[in-house]
Amino acid sequence: MTQVLEAMDAAGLKGPVLLDVPSTQFVKTSLLLIKGLSQDRGLPGLFVSVDRPHQYMVHLLSVQRVKTENLRFLDVISRFAADTKTASAKVGMADGPFHIDRLVSSFPALANNGSSEQNAGSKYRYVIIDNLASLLAFNNFSSVSIFIEALVHHSEENGGLLIPIILDSQKSAALYDAARAMCHEELRIRVVCEAAPAGSSPNTLGETKET
Repeated sequence: MTQVLEAMDAAGLKGPVLLDVPSTQFVKTSLLLIKGLSQDRGLPGLFVSVDRPHQYMVHLLSVQRVKTENLRFLDVISRFAADTKTASAKVGMADGPFHIDRLVSSFPALANNGSSEQNAGSKYRYVIIDNLASLLAFNNFSSVSIFIEALVHHSEENGGLLIPIILDSQKSAALYDAARAMCHEELRIRVVCEAAPAGSSPNTLGETKET
């Protein structure tokens, strides 16, 4: 977590940052980011669940004893999932994972108890989406690419709002390349976090170790 945040600090801890993460590590990476940003740095954040209901992440955060007072959830998928568990969290609900072209514009109101006030986005300092690639199951490639572009614009309009864009360059190569063209910073994360080799580009935190 410390290494990931230090690498992001190099970019000023702001703006869209592309994270190349193995898909098996998406959840772990999200947990690390939430712990570091919300609990350790004290930054208010928005977690958007498009892959699994928000209760799943709330449960994992609870197990890891990560405080979520500074975190609000936006659940896009619950109405289409069989999981009906309840969890105590500040959550806004979206209609579903379709028509994502309108999702980003709804972030401020949904993340701020329905408030539509100007600059409502300033109440959260970062946005994490659990699995952008999963949106391809409900939308075409062009729509998901436009959604990422909207995320980048949302960041710019809100003073460089930090948006870690988590994708697997191996399993979602086309979408990763599209996101790379929109992001100024790129960080490669692997299973074991170790010091990045000097002069590596993009920054690499650890390498996958075979067992």
